Parts: sequence; C-alpha cells; structure tokens
Amino acid sequence: MKIKSFAPGKIILFGEHSVVHNRPAIAAAINRGVDVELTPRNDNIVHVIVPAIGYDEKHELTNSRLNYLIDSHKKMITDYIYEVINLFEFQSGFDIKVDINMYLGVGLGSSAAVTVSTLKAVSMYADKDYTKDELAGIARSIEIKIQGAASPIDTSMSTYGGIIYIDNEFNLHSVNVNMKLPLIVQNCQISGNTGKLVESVRQKYEKYPNIVGKIFDAMEQIAVDAKKALEEGNNEHLSNYMNLNQGLLDSIGVNTLELSEMVYTIRSHGAKGSKLTGSGGGGCIIAFCPDNIDEVYDSLDDNYPKFKCELSTEGVEASIIKD
Repeated sequence: MKIKSFAPGKIILFGEHSVVHNRPAIAAAINRGVDVELTPRNDNIVHVIVPAIGYDEKHELTNSRLNYLIDSHKKMITDYIYEVINLFEFQSGFDIKVDINMYLGVGLGSSAAVTVSTLKAVSMYADKDYTKDELAGIARSIEIKIQGAASPIDTSMSTYGGIIYIDNEFNLHSVNVNMKLPLIVQNCQISGNTGKLVESVRQKYEKYPNIVGKIFDAMEQIAVDAKKALEEGNNEHLSNYMNLNQGLLDSIGVNTLELSEMVYTIRSHGAKGSKLTGSGGGGCIIAFCPDNIDEVYDSLDDNYPKFKCELSTEGVEASIIKD
C-alpha cells in the first residue's frame, strides 16, 4: 500500500506590490507542484527523501512520535515536512519521498505546496480525515511557525486550486474562470529579496505619493478588469493586461535586466502576454500562450530554465495505491 498526494504551486497573475498597499490582486494555482509518496514500513523508522535537494535521512519514532527538532537558523525546505510529521502519532514508520517539481525560493509557493501535499499524505496515514478548510488552516499555521508570518494566499492556492481574487481588504474570493490558462514559467536563477523590494517600493510611495499612488490605482484597475477577462474568457484583454502590468512593475523599480530580457524575448517568440511574477528583483516570469504554447516553448533557447503549465483547478488531492 502507498499513499500518493499532489499539491499545486502558484503564480501571481496581477497585483504584485500594489496588494501590500490595499489594492486587489489575482493568484492562480498551477499544475506543477509537489508530489508526495508515502510507503509504510514494518519498523519505527521514518525515512525522508527529497530528491530536488539531495536530501536522504532516517529517524526513529519514540513512543509513536517523531519529535524532530527544527534548527530555526537553517530554514530548510525539509522543516515543513518535519513540522507536519511532528503533529501525529504513528503505529509504525514509513518512507516518504517528496518530489518538488517546481523552482524553489522564487515566489511559486513551493513551501506551501510541500506543506499541504505532505500534510495530506501523512494525515491519511495517521487515520485523520481533514477537510480542505482544516488542511489550509493547519498548513498556514506551520508556515507561520517557520517563517514568523505568512499570507494565506499560498496555502489556499495549494489546498483549493483555481484562481483567487484578493480584494482591497485582503479577503479571498474564488474566480469563476471561463478559459484555459496555458503558461510558460521561466526562471532567471537569481533570487530577489522580497523584504527589501517591498521596503524600496514603500519608500518610493512615501516620497512620491501622488505618482506611485496613481501607479497603484492603475494596477488596481488592471486586476479588476483582468478578473472580468478571466470570467469572460477574453484572451486578448488578459494578454494586454499582463503587458501593461509589467510596465507598471518596471516603473516602481522591481524589474531587472534579466527579467526584462526574458519578458521581451518570449513575446518576440509569440507569447501574447508576459510579466514578472512575485516580488521581482529576480525569480520568474510568466508568459500566456493561448494558441501556441508548444511552438513558443520549443523556440526558446536554454539560457533560462523553463516549464509549461496550466491552471490547477482541484488543489490538493491524494489516493491510496493498493499493492
């Protein structure tokens, strides 16, 4: 018997940075994320394998619990796995392989996907039948424990899937999408510092409130109109809103030469809309290719890693595989 689970990653479609200043944003779950495979053992060993980072460690249960001590200074992706395992009691040990099929540390919600997928598989092994609401709440509490603070966006996307609209009061609303969302995600392999970027934008806003405030207002209108485009299935409008949003992000200083090169190169290869996703300063871009994703993908060189993805509508899911 094996338990297999999957939780999606996420991208920010619209509203980076402006969402910090009480403007709306739109996030989407993607069908690239984290696959977990849990196999029961006949002893008290918990064997954790994370191929993406070359991690392979064994630990022993004591009185049915792991009680693994997290090193708060190292901040490893495995912390999220162990915090999940520490929650439960087990009758016997298990092997758990966590396959991360997305880029780490670039704003794609990898830690949330690891947490939610691991939580789904491990809770099933521990005979706990959590609702999606319960999974999202537990996963967010783990992210807060490890990170000190955490938005509900990433764990919500990994749990529920689909597209969410974050309103001016930071309430999350599901968007009824009437279109496919074929995307290319490309990674410049440089990690931006989110805290510093958010602070630099705040300082610009403080220094030039009338100018930056109007940029945020424009970002807000883009998010509002983009929600409508998603609901109506309007590829042309969605593409144009992405390109407009990219220009506004550039104007507040979160673009980079590498991101800009990727954005414009992929448009020249046929992408209809492209922009950075996340806080900027590095990380990833997304490109919307409604009619020609294979052609665009195959025409790009290998200077920057990339993958194709689509909208994940189901969120976290799991199955039990009988021997």
